[in-house]
Amino acid sequence: MRLSAIVLSVLFVLGACGPAAPAAPASAVPRETLTLGYSDDPSRVALVWAITNGKVGSPFLDVRISFLPVAQIIPAANAKQFDVIEATPLAVPRTAGGEPGFLILSSGLLNLNGTVLVTGRTSAIATAADLKGRTVAVASLGGTFVQETRYVLARRHGLNVALPTGDVKFAEVPVEAVPQLLKENKLDAAVLTQLGLYRLKDSPDVRVLSEVTKELQALTGRPSVNSIVVTYKDRAQTRERALGELQRMLGESRDYLARNRADVVRAVAQERKVDEAYLTWFFTAYGLAAGPVTSDDAAQITAAWEAARTLGDIKELPKVEDLLFRAR
Repeated sequence: MRLSAIVLSVLFVLGACGPAAPAAPASAVPRETLTLGYSDDPSRVALVWAITNGKVGSPFLDVRISFLPVAQIIPAANAKQFDVIEATPLAVPRTAGGEPGFLILSSGLLNLNGTVLVTGRTSAIATAADLKGRTVAVASLGGTFVQETRYVLARRHGLNVALPTGDVKFAEVPVEAVPQLLKENKLDAAVLTQLGLYRLKDSPDVRVLSEVTKELQALTGRPSVNSIVVTYKDRAQTRERALGELQRMLGESRDYLARNRADVVRAVAQERKVDEAYLTWFFTAYGLAAGPVTSDDAAQITAAWEAARTLGDIKELPKVEDLLFRAR
């Protein structure tokens, strides 16, 4: 066959097939955004550090994280200001039958040995039982550590801890003022946690009346859950995919922290201008859970609810399984 005939044959075949279509560009996955509110503590900054610093990401989800003072968390949760927020474990059973309709996305702060009840070194108060008719300073009346302390005072030391009519009065006092007030015997006693406890744990100006968390664990057989991470039933219906992705990211960020704790602690201490030794100590006294709720998490949350029911803070004990967020 002559060369010209071969060329014509090739052109005919190519023409029959039509022009080659250009490669279709990969369609971009639409991005979504969720807002997340955590307690304003360096430990929570460390927990989500891998997310905020690009070590853990998502092909479609952006997470906007805010760190809130404790006093702002309850109103923010009730107003649904965030898609997901850290909250007291009691928020869920208190609203189980109505608004705002919380679902548990993750467990949160696990108290291993981080709540201590102290008095001043020269105080006349010798034991926790001597607090009858006295006032105990706390950072926030809504904090789970107050429930821990009340439970121990009732079950171990025989005090009526009903709010506000019991034997012991609890009053909010700024954490910064507590050391000097205890030293001058201007406070009967104080509940110390987290940074407040770290600053005074070795101080000669205070005496320990109760290692509250240890006593609580002896009574309940479980660590104390001080916080959980919640979303809302209506958000779960409309944002299930995004919430499931956030759950995964939180679990991976927790795992990153576990593998790289020294580096993350150093970075957060510099960023937040806090003592690196405090953060190192924090992770000996507390744990931080994140990600899907495990069977151990569920049992610990239920134990916190059982303690609250014993104190009369909640009437009904719901089934934790009915109040978990689960992505299908």
